[in-house]
Amino acid sequence: MNITLCGYGVVGKGVEKLCELTNDLNIQYIYVRKEKEDLPRFSNEEHIVEDPSIDIVMECMNGLEPANTLIRKALKAKKHVITSNKAVIATYLEDYLDLAKDNDTTIQIEACVAGGIPFLDALLKLQRLEPIQGYEGIFNGTSNYILDQMTKNALDYEVALKNAQDLGYAEKDPTNDVEGIDVYYKAVISNMLAYKNKKLELPKPVGISKISNNDIALAKENGKIIRHLAISVCKDEKVCTIIAPAFLDNGTFLANVENNYNAQTIHAHSFETLGYLGQGAGQLATAQAMMQNAMDTLENKERTIILTNTYTYDETLIKENWIIRSNKELTINYTKKDGSYYWIEQMDQTIIQKIKKQDTDAMIAIWR
Repeated sequence: MNITLCGYGVVGKGVEKLCELTNDLNIQYIYVRKEKEDLPRFSNEEHIVEDPSIDIVMECMNGLEPANTLIRKALKAKKHVITSNKAVIATYLEDYLDLAKDNDTTIQIEACVAGGIPFLDALLKLQRLEPIQGYEGIFNGTSNYILDQMTKNALDYEVALKNAQDLGYAEKDPTNDVEGIDVYYKAVISNMLAYKNKKLELPKPVGISKISNNDIALAKENGKIIRHLAISVCKDEKVCTIIAPAFLDNGTFLANVENNYNAQTIHAHSFETLGYLGQGAGQLATAQAMMQNAMDTLENKERTIILTNTYTYDETLIKENWIIRSNKELTINYTKKDGSYYWIEQMDQTIIQKIKKQDTDAMIAIWR
């Protein structure tokens, strides 16, 4: 099968490397920015996604455009599309599924969430038999690396972030990672696939930028480790998702995920909990997920994405214990206060906005 590769950054170069491992998948064209089209196969012409000789378009760019335009053109031209672009999929997946159906082709998105971990594949496989009740996990390697370094080496947040940038884990502008926006996109996608549900907008995430060394020390004193989680539950045709830091007991699965690794658990009636651990980003890990989708297309084994449910969002579905750090006197019903720390028991995520209205600099986290 012949491929047009859109994007020649870290992941695109990884796809190129892995394509060399098989004679069945051949890159014919590479779509790049205008200023980059100076090598053989490179082009900035959109028609290369529609070329009659092309079977698969593999899109690994960032942002909505030109990715959205290229994906739509490819699907309308009856090309199979494989993408790692979580922003464009979180925004337009329903449109793409309709286009794929109308044009008798497919779109696959495994690399959009959890990098090399087959998390979305697991959701699609497991929900064939029974409803998925929920999932939770670490979905951003940059945030996990920063928190892990703060815990292990007593680094300040700013120093740990700089180290992550030096290693290539964090962008020059790390906002998407450290403020939970990256995880937001991934949770939107995961909810759709897990619950076969139309897209639901989620409350704004809580990131890790407010976590301090004092918080890390408090966690250690209480036998806990701080990790950044997405937590999702589906019950009685309602969905709820929280994205926030969490103080987790040392012995738990997610607390022991180190460095830039990701990990998730999936919950359903028959198996209760299944766990996954691995590289959630990176060149070859993400490219491998795209190549697995390409192999599925080659073998005509694509998993079908079905979004027929119209469940509603219910922010009260998940109740957690919370810890807040604020230098202000907060007007809240707390169960315990020690210095600048407040503890609140069994409260839903509406507590987040209540706190932010009183103190935008407050540290807000789940306490388990």
